[in-house]
Amino acid sequence: MPVKQGSGIRKSGRVFGQGQKTAKMVRAGLYARVSTQDQQTLPMQNRAMREYAVRRGWTVAMQVKEVGSGALQRQQREKLLEAARRREIDVVVVWRLDRWGRSVYPSGQTIFPVARA
Repeated sequence: MPVKQGSGIRKSGRVFGQGQKTAKMVRAGLYARVSTQDQQTLPMQNRAMREYAVRRGWTVAMQVKEVGSGALQRQQREKLLEAARRREIDVVVVWRLDRWGRSVYPSGQTIFPVARA
């Protein structure tokens, strides 16, 4: 029985002529916060967030650290939000949601206006 030979034409891997999508570089802003100066979790938070970003192929464009308990105005968080409004970063990464704010509702109020901008 004769062996079927290929035509020598390489298949492109495209489906119905669709081209490959170019990967968008995602710029991440990392936000780490501890309540008191004596807490030792800042390095752990930073390491975990960096590893998370690397696993997703994101570039860490900005990293802020904040020490303080219960402050209504967190200056470093505001700095990160301003960078997001200026489109200098695409995503904000926090180690845990309670690092961003005390409860979900106020945390959402700070994030959603940036998403709409």
